Amino acid sequence: MSTAQASLADRYGTSGRRAPRTPRRRRASVIAAAAGIGVLVVLAGWYAFSPSDSPVDPTTISYDVVDSTLTTAHVSVVPDEERTIECIVQATNEQEAIVGFREVTVAPDPAADDARPVELRLDIATTQLAASGHVDSCWFLD
Repeated sequence: MSTAQASLADRYGTSGRRAPRTPRRRRASVIAAAAGIGVLVVLAGWYAFSPSDSPVDPTTISYDVVDSTLTTAHVSVVPDEERTIECIVQATNEQEAIVGFREVTVAPDPAADDARPVELRLDIATTQLAASGHVDSCWFLD
């Protein structure tokens, strides 16, 4: 061992070599790794199979600004099999201020399928001429 290495070994109490792994230490490492993987599998399963907190994203299909008092929005929402969905559909002006607002309820459908959304054509009363009409957000009621 060189003088510099000997000096470091004296200072830090090591000769620069790792202690050999004992069977007990190796077993503890394997148990810790297995426990970590087990926790990850449980979390992934819980995340994958837990019910969603929010409905599948609603979609605005089209809108029609009829006049300064009415805008019609055509939206689609995928119903849930067991829970009622409430959505906000709104009309906004050129500055994106809300000039019309409507809530709509989508009933549960036991035969719900992501490939078959419910399409809704909704009239929205407006306080001034709108520039767009769209579904803003949806959530579960129960």
